[in-house]
Amino acid sequence: MAEMATYVGVFPRSVIAQTAGGNIGRGLRVTRQTDGTVIVTAANSSRGDYITLGLIEGGKPGPAVNAAGGGKVTAVAAVAVNVADLAYSAANGQFTNVSTGAVLMGRFTQPASGAGVLTEVELLDVA
Repeated sequence: MAEMATYVGVFPRSVIAQTAGGNIGRGLRVTRQTDGTVIVTAANSSRGDYITLGLIEGGKPGPAVNAAGGGKVTAVAAVAVNVADLAYSAANGQFTNVSTGAVLMGRFTQPASGAGVLTEVELLDVA
């Protein structure tokens, strides 16, 4: 897949990865913790608070966007997906086209050949 050059309709902000959680990769759903840091959203039943826009080292700030604010973002697929598939939350901060026990996040705008592949999701604005 070609490198995404721009993010459409998103407003980046800075978040800090929890030191104990290690590095957080690009295109993953993360959840804010009580200490203000973020960790990868483990459950597929949670939307998460943000989507990371780049690698964030543990204990350091990095770019992310609101997971509920709409716009197009890079996303890590948990399974093979096609363009126009509905995008749901998956375990380990990833995205899937499987709805069982998951939260609807948006729609895939790029295909992915399998788990761990970067793709794009047009997020639903749930505000």
